[in-house]
Amino acid sequence: MQGSDIAVELTVKKKFADSDLWHQPNQEISLGCVKCPERKVCGGICTSEQIFNCMDLCCGNHDACDRYFCPNQSRYSTMLNEVGGYELQPYQRPVTQMTKSTSYVPSMLDIGSLAGPLVIPTVSISLYKLLDAKTGLANYFSRQEVLDKYKLSSKTKFIIDSVGEDKYVENFWEKMQPKKTAESLRMLNPVLITTPNFSMHIDTVRHDNLLSMARIARCFEDFAAERLPVAVHVNGRTPHDFRRWAEYLNKSPGIYAVSYEMGTLGRSAKRRAWHANQLATLARNVERPLTLILRGGTSHLKQLTNEFQNVIRLDTTALMKAKKRQVAKISDNGKLVWEPMPTRPGESIDGIFLKNISASRVVDKQKSQASKRSKQIFAKPIMSV
Repeated sequence: MQGSDIAVELTVKKKFADSDLWHQPNQEISLGCVKCPERKVCGGICTSEQIFNCMDLCCGNHDACDRYFCPNQSRYSTMLNEVGGYELQPYQRPVTQMTKSTSYVPSMLDIGSLAGPLVIPTVSISLYKLLDAKTGLANYFSRQEVLDKYKLSSKTKFIIDSVGEDKYVENFWEKMQPKKTAESLRMLNPVLITTPNFSMHIDTVRHDNLLSMARIARCFEDFAAERLPVAVHVNGRTPHDFRRWAEYLNKSPGIYAVSYEMGTLGRSAKRRAWHANQLATLARNVERPLTLILRGGTSHLKQLTNEFQNVIRLDTTALMKAKKRQVAKISDNGKLVWEPMPTRPGESIDGIFLKNISASRVVDKQKSQASKRSKQIFAKPIMSV
């Protein structure tokens, strides 16, 4: 049976997001991976789904498929050359240091019914809200313009969060190189910017994952070269991916921060725990302390606080709940509960938003301190690859 036939059969039988396509730690490597020329960078796949190798996940529609990157496509060589191959090229120059930030950072999803100016120490703003989708350049020429747009105090600092839907991330890649996006972003003077989260889909060939990792490293290089304070987004599908990131970080001594997004991992607590464990292992196997910029994954905040020197959590819930006229309360067991708080027509939601921030910050602090151990600087073992 050809790979495309197997892919069609799998599609009929189940959704590709099924857990059978997750990496399984106790599963043997797929037989077709053994002699694959890309095994060094890929590491092979171990799934409970009966497939010969990742090419069985190719959709077979080579000319029309524009979602994934695959060796069967005519654009394969062009796209691979854009990133200079699958290897993660270490960044060995200095990286501009980030400005000090609070550990809890609310996300400014949009302006909505906010009146401002809001006095918040640090917020996060989506990269894709700051850029012109056609030119790839920043829509603003100064930090103050951004603060005015988002109804923020002149003292507020902001992190540029580059997590986004695939359509925005892909458009960014297409526009960034020729339009000097990184240079235009430096004018905004952010506390930090994270690299885009190029996706690591499990329902496609591994070449797509490897391209995403190479793109992330390339974006980091472009941002850092323009003297932006930047965190690299360490996306991974298998433990081998995280081992590659650990090796990359150990060979890139100027990198001090990584980012991760756990909010799109679905409803599976098991899968989120797997990703949290991979992050914790990565932190232990990098030879210096790291800061983690985290979206989602609040249930793993204790674990990750133990492993990283600092954890900065970007929270979209505080404003989202405020827009729904819900205010945060802290229950007796230390958890957030949301209660309705109706407003009059035209009334701003500033007060609700600020209360949600305050309560969320308290709960985050309690979670972080519950199992936080003393931090000592010591040499960590390098993970073998």
